[in-house]
Amino acid sequence: MFKDNIKIIHDFFKLVRGSKLWVPLLFLGSILGHLSSLLIPVFTSNIVYYVTDMNASSTYFNILWLLLTYIAYNLFWYLNYLSYSHNFKYSYRKLREQMIDKIFTYDADFTDKISKGTILNTVNADVGHLAEMIDNVCEIIVVFVKVIIMIFIFLKTNIFIGLLVVLFEFTYLKIFDYCNVNSTKYLMGQQKYRDKLTDNLGQILNGLGEIKLFNIYDKMKHNFNVIATKWQDQYMGKRKYYNIRLSLLPFVIHIGKVSLYAILVYLVLKGEYKVNTLVLLITYFENIMGNTKDLMGYSRQIREWSISIIRINKILDYSSSEQIEFGINENDYINGLVEFNNVDFSYKSKNRGNIENINFKAEPNKITALVGHSGSGKTTIINLLLRKYKIDSGQVLIDGESIYEYSKNVYSKNVVGVNQSPFIFTMSIKKNLSLIDSNIENQIEACKRVGIHDYIMSLPKGYNTILTENATNFSGGQRQLLAIARTLLSKAEILIFDEVTSSLDTLLVEKIKEIFDDLKQDHTIIIITHKKDVMKIADKIVVLNKGKIVGQGTHQELMKNNTYYIDLQTNNYSSSHKKAQDNINLIDEIVEEKGEK
Repeated sequence: MFKDNIKIIHDFFKLVRGSKLWVPLLFLGSILGHLSSLLIPVFTSNIVYYVTDMNASSTYFNILWLLLTYIAYNLFWYLNYLSYSHNFKYSYRKLREQMIDKIFTYDADFTDKISKGTILNTVNADVGHLAEMIDNVCEIIVVFVKVIIMIFIFLKTNIFIGLLVVLFEFTYLKIFDYCNVNSTKYLMGQQKYRDKLTDNLGQILNGLGEIKLFNIYDKMKHNFNVIATKWQDQYMGKRKYYNIRLSLLPFVIHIGKVSLYAILVYLVLKGEYKVNTLVLLITYFENIMGNTKDLMGYSRQIREWSISIIRINKILDYSSSEQIEFGINENDYINGLVEFNNVDFSYKSKNRGNIENINFKAEPNKITALVGHSGSGKTTIINLLLRKYKIDSGQVLIDGESIYEYSKNVYSKNVVGVNQSPFIFTMSIKKNLSLIDSNIENQIEACKRVGIHDYIMSLPKGYNTILTENATNFSGGQRQLLAIARTLLSKAEILIFDEVTSSLDTLLVEKIKEIFDDLKQDHTIIIITHKKDVMKIADKIVVLNKGKIVGQGTHQELMKNNTYYIDLQTNNYSSSHKKAQDNINLIDEIVEEKGEK
């Protein structure tokens, strides 16, 4: 038991650093509080002794000391609780910041290897557990010393009674520790299935529309219930040992107390001890067993929270060969010339999207479109430019400098992207935009430029309108426009748009085309698209097939002799993508044809 706890405490202090002010005060308050509690039985037994001896002055003298001891006892524990509160605040903030800072540095595969449910539960619950653990460590140390002191008092008073107390203490400790070890194993299983429940529930919430559309509620409910049943099985296993600890284990204390009463009453009746000694020793025995129960309770929590240490370290110690360090180049005067020179890259765990010998330039004040069938490598190129992965060979340059040489501050300011489903935070429009630039005039200018300002002003609360989760009270097109406005506020030179028009109607596609044409006046624009009309406005189109570039040029040039590009224009995309888009594309084409006529 002690060896396990020492290791857990060692691992804990490697992870958590408490406040240099409040941790010492926490220990001081606990030590003085427990020491003062040892004096209470002494004064109580003295009161019994002197009152039976009819010694009024000594009786009242001990009552006064008992009162002062109670006052000191409560003040010391107030210091302990106050210190606990401040230290919890300090430790929780520090550990939470450490977790969040670490998560921000991870690569794109992080959530593939550690589930979102695990991450959410670890940051929300496990961090809070460890912030409380310093208090448990304090109490284990102080209470253990206190129990040893009280056992020593028994041994010094009567060696036989002292050894009997040690026997009951040892029995109680062994049974309690056995329950703690086994309940902790089941708790670990609970944590595992709780993470899966969180993941599953997140999928249900995100896919609620599809669940209703395809009427698969029963199947999704069954999947959820399977996991919930496994969680329940772990809970019942844990609860079995809880029940033993809570209902059967106290029987050891009761037998010990009755045995001690019998022996002490016998000795009092024989005249070997006074009644006050009986009161003192019985009170100390109750304190020993009560403090041992507390001690094992703290030990149980430390064992359970050791799971939190493992889970937190799993995230903090996560490493990947894909993790990319930033450079030291602080040159913020970026013109925006992007170059891919002989770039090769292959995913370690995916068969599609690998690229080979990629060579092209995306120039400032021009629109460069990446087109091709699904899995041809378009998104891979964008991911490499956004530094989500590191190239295997070749060079990716911005203004002639490797993208790995720029500092994080410079790169994040100058290369930003908008994807097909941009994430909008659950806060007001103003606050969403203020995450990038808090200047309201700049926000209005950006929204006017993308054509969403008038709509925002038509809302009852204007820019103070609260957006629901992921802006579901905005249409898809409005979310895209808001995301583009947010991107403009970054003042980035290189803007990347990944399929931003894929789910928009024809009118909004026309609007996005106008925005692209405007933005290229002072930006480098790189887009991935399957929309024919968007391809036509590009200054350069890079055609990809199976990870290789099979053509570059304008729409007119490629339509003359590039069979891959002609196929894209004819079939509008790969067969796999087409299955999911047939209806949408058919409607788009009918509307476009009618518009042309």
